[in-house]
Amino acid sequence: HVLVVAPRGRGKTMLLARVAVELRTDEVLSRRLLPVRFMEESHEILGLADFWLEALFHLARETDDPALSRELRDTHADLKSRWRERELSDRARAAVVEAAELLDRRLVLMVENLQALCDPADADFGWGLRQALQSEPRIMLLATATSRFAALDDARQPFFELFWSISLEPLDREACRRLWRAVAGDGRSDGEIRALQILTGGSPRLLVIVAEFARHRSLRRLMDELVTLIDDHTEYFRGHLESLARTERRVYLAAVDLWRPSSTGEIAARAAMDVRPVSTMLGRLVDRGAIAVEGTGRKRRYAAAERLYCIYYKLRRERDEAAVVQNLIRFMAVFYGRDELADLSGLLRAEAMQSAIIREGIERAIAEAPEIGSIFPGETWPNVARPTGLAETRRIKLEALVKEGNSHAERDESEAMIATCDQIIEFFGDDDAPEIRAQVATALVNKGVARGKLGDPEAEITTYEQVIERFGDDDTSEVRLPVARALVSKGITQGKLGDPRAKITTHNRVIEHFGDDNMPEIQSLVARALVSKGITQWQLGEAEAAITTYNQVIERFGDDNMPEVQSLIARTLVSKGLAQEQLRESKAAITTYDQVIERFGHDDAPEIRAQVAETLVFKGVAQGKLGDPEAEITTHDQAIERFGDDDMPEVRAQVIWALVSKGLAQGQLGESEAAITTYDQAIERFGDDDTPEVRAQVARALVSKGGTQGQLGESEAAITTYDQAIERFGDDDTPEVRAQVAWALALKGTTQWQLGEVEAAITTYDHAIERFGGDSTPEIRAPVARALANKCAVQTRIGRAEDALDTFRLAYAAFAPDDRAMLSTMQETVPALIASGIPERGLIEILEEDREKADALAPLVVALRQRAGDSVRAPAEVLDVAADILEQIEGKGAAPAALPDS
Repeated sequence: HVLVVAPRGRGKTMLLARVAVELRTDEVLSRRLLPVRFMEESHEILGLADFWLEALFHLARETDDPALSRELRDTHADLKSRWRERELSDRARAAVVEAAELLDRRLVLMVENLQALCDPADADFGWGLRQALQSEPRIMLLATATSRFAALDDARQPFFELFWSISLEPLDREACRRLWRAVAGDGRSDGEIRALQILTGGSPRLLVIVAEFARHRSLRRLMDELVTLIDDHTEYFRGHLESLARTERRVYLAAVDLWRPSSTGEIAARAAMDVRPVSTMLGRLVDRGAIAVEGTGRKRRYAAAERLYCIYYKLRRERDEAAVVQNLIRFMAVFYGRDELADLSGLLRAEAMQSAIIREGIERAIAEAPEIGSIFPGETWPNVARPTGLAETRRIKLEALVKEGNSHAERDESEAMIATCDQIIEFFGDDDAPEIRAQVATALVNKGVARGKLGDPEAEITTYEQVIERFGDDDTSEVRLPVARALVSKGITQGKLGDPRAKITTHNRVIEHFGDDNMPEIQSLVARALVSKGITQWQLGEAEAAITTYNQVIERFGDDNMPEVQSLIARTLVSKGLAQEQLRESKAAITTYDQVIERFGHDDAPEIRAQVAETLVFKGVAQGKLGDPEAEITTHDQAIERFGDDDMPEVRAQVIWALVSKGLAQGQLGESEAAITTYDQAIERFGDDDTPEVRAQVARALVSKGGTQGQLGESEAAITTYDQAIERFGDDDTPEVRAQVAWALALKGTTQWQLGEVEAAITTYDHAIERFGGDSTPEIRAPVARALANKCAVQTRIGRAEDALDTFRLAYAAFAPDDRAMLSTMQETVPALIASGIPERGLIEILEEDREKADALAPLVVALRQRAGDSVRAPAEVLDVAADILEQIEGKGAAPAALPDS
């Protein structure tokens, strides 16, 4: 007789099902054995008679002989009706044995949760079952239990030494890999599989849940979306909790909330209960398989048997406040996902570029406002009669001033423009004629635009407010237009001043006050306000609200044929795709990008062309995020082929972005030579372009090329390429370009180190630190942190331990816990320092100076404390990661770890 012991989710039920299949299909076994599977939960079994009746019932279902099956069902029904008879148990057992003899096969009774079956049964159940199993050669029991319950090891109990016990251990790394590949259909690196093994505790059920959720997701995205996975399987987790009695659940949740092996006293304190009932409940939970126990006697410690329940509880109970869980997830994503660093760094750069383009889009919207004013102020409105009460001389003077203002606007002469607008306001400000009031309001708007161009946004907003206050209650269509313009422009300027909430409030006024206006020009402004509002919501991280706003634009203005509105629709769809990506809905984003390409792909309007080119790049990047670099390259090639000859600056910026992103994707595929060729195309083709966005991409191409050369072992060539980037773009103040120069310095220093040029490497690192150390932008913090960390490692290697600790302290001061690249740098640096002889205590002292940062590096701190000889209690997941870090420390070499391409 066999007992399979394992916690929930370890595969007991699946194993029994698989055994049953084998017994039915194997030619030899099927002639000798017949599987009889009981229900997973046998609630009706309260005594020995119930057990044999249940066996008879399931035997009737399992037999292939129809006549015998009917006979067994009839016998079952007859015996069931005799429930008062004392001999019922013996008769039911005899019926089962007789059927086995008729079949000439041994019955393999498959019973799950044997420990639960024994609890409600009468006192004679166990001994009666033992007697039958030992005396009936036709009966074999294959049972499961969630834990090795006490009765198995007690000589006074009926099941003592009755079973051959098999313990289903957690899946090891290779088994996790095989199961993952079977479910998700893709392979994972050793580090990723190790992270998934730790996350699920090697539980097949939990690994399947994660694998089904994580199809086509990178490890980093899987970790980021762990909350979504938890939400998707809330019923599964909740069902586990609700299966526990109320008091048991309270004790179980206390153990889960502690999230580490804990003593009975600690669990009792967390549950606010006395120790004695808690001890009893823990025993029951251990028998159920819900709680795992380690140690003996007073050193016994209890923890949740299935790890993911702890994370489920933390995230569901505390959500964003569960910092310890989130820090561990972030740490694991970086520690085990090093193969994704190139993609990660590419993602960070893509997001930075997206932000720049969104800012550029806002600036274009600002630039459009005076264009509207220059088209209409000097003209009569359609269906409105030309004024007749205006004196001829005043009319001529007004027309001349308007024409003069338009001329200043065309030549971008802002100061002259303000002077002309002031003349219109001074000479005609008191005129009550609607058409004159409209010109005065327009002059005020144009004056505000000019003030903004002169770098005075506060004065710009003040001027717009004068328009709104002075003309806001005027219902004439001619005046409503400049008021709407003033509100839209005011909102955009508030955003530039760093007040996004005020911007949204102002745009809401536009939507509310002018939403029902039928004038096409005003409707265009309403559409622009909606789009700008959506973009701001997206920038605030409110992606769902942004998508709702974008959908309003599409639903309301999607059929409008006005060119400026069509341009806004294209822009809205692109922005919606970006918001979907922010929600990690890359597939939905690609669908949205395809709508842009299909709907506007053949439109020759300049702004539309720029947005289609941009959309192709965004689509390619999204395909890369989904782990499909081949599709990404195809999409980037479409952008390059389609828009490669376009001279429009905005389009050229997209073409070089496509080229550089294509090179990165080729690098991910291991096509390093092809990647270098692509980078060279970008550098040669766009190297002389002075547009800031293009210069940033040329710098990025140079740095990425240098990184690829380094990977190919062409270190001297890589240094030359980095020097080209530093020399060519060293004086550029554009944030995106500065970030690339900082990376060029950090990577150059690492390459010099790899060549053995230690002092030169330190000098290069110092150059990066001195030049960019005071910059707090995320794009630049990462390469500076890398330079500090590697300088520290070099100093350690050459025996300057004191200097190395000082440098490490600086690096830690600059460390941002939520920055993945910097987290990776810390993970690589500390083991290298330890392996080079820096004492653990010194590093622990530095790391624990900042509690928030130490929490983000919890597995690393635990590893250091263990290595220093401390006894550390921590969650099992943290201890597992710490064990891998210790293993890494023991095998750490002197060379720096591989760095991202840029």
